[in-house]
Amino acid sequence: MYEKYYNLSTGPFHNTPNPRFFFETEQHREALAKLEYTVRNKRGFALITGDIGSGKTTLTRTLARRLGTDAKIAMISNTRVSPDQLLRLIAEEFGIEISPNADKATVLSQFRRFVQNQHAVGRTVVLIIDEGQCLSIDDFEEVRLLTNLESETDKMLQLLILGQPELRDILKHPRLAPLIQRIVMYTHLKPMSFDDTTRYIAFRLVRASGDRPEVDFSREALDVIFRYSKGVPRLINLVCDNALLVGYSNDTRLIDSSIVTRAISEMMPNFDGFATETNSFADEPSVEQEIDHGRRL
Repeated sequence: MYEKYYNLSTGPFHNTPNPRFFFETEQHREALAKLEYTVRNKRGFALITGDIGSGKTTLTRTLARRLGTDAKIAMISNTRVSPDQLLRLIAEEFGIEISPNADKATVLSQFRRFVQNQHAVGRTVVLIIDEGQCLSIDDFEEVRLLTNLESETDKMLQLLILGQPELRDILKHPRLAPLIQRIVMYTHLKPMSFDDTTRYIAFRLVRASGDRPEVDFSREALDVIFRYSKGVPRLINLVCDNALLVGYSNDTRLIDSSIVTRAISEMMPNFDGFATETNSFADEPSVEQEIDHGRRL
């Protein structure tokens, strides 16, 4: 809606895991390098945790793009299923044809043959399970059995499990000790700093523009965005998207603190009362002050 007004070719702050908008903070760059090393060297099992909206899914989608045709990848996001249903979902995602009447042994046998065939032609098989904190202990046991597929030198199945921080507590269950011992790489994604947040916003605006985005965020606006989002990418996207819409409706290309405050208080659910407190931004400068100070993105 506002893209043309700001000289953008696409929406810069859509909350979809698009690798084109993957922003490499130091921790994201390191996590991506670790994941790629784990997969390409067929090490087996990697674990990634992070708060909601921290960029876990985008990270793995970026990895999938890097691997390209060298890998056969399945992504599972529906984890509220029974162990048997989970196995069938995994098989379906890999394109393995399973008879509706097939029992568990048959499903596992067909999956094993699939992985072995892919390994024989030099293709890496990667299973990515999102929302891992929703898996039951029995689900994890089934997944562990899949990791038993290995040659004399390599793990034939590369398993990446993503989840929220509580996943770490779930994995402490005594029955999952054998699975924990197979984790060769673990990383936890933290919220971004203020500096990374400002660079993240600038990066997405430039990436979404065919030339140069015709919009500026004042320093004060960036302060408000960071205070509200606490450096979580998904929340940053929501605030910035709404702020651009408010700016567009007010015919301005300077996104100042008052516009961001309106975007938060009028267009987002504020169950914690963040932006509805009348004194939250009492000391924010006027638009004229922000322009005079030249404090922009």
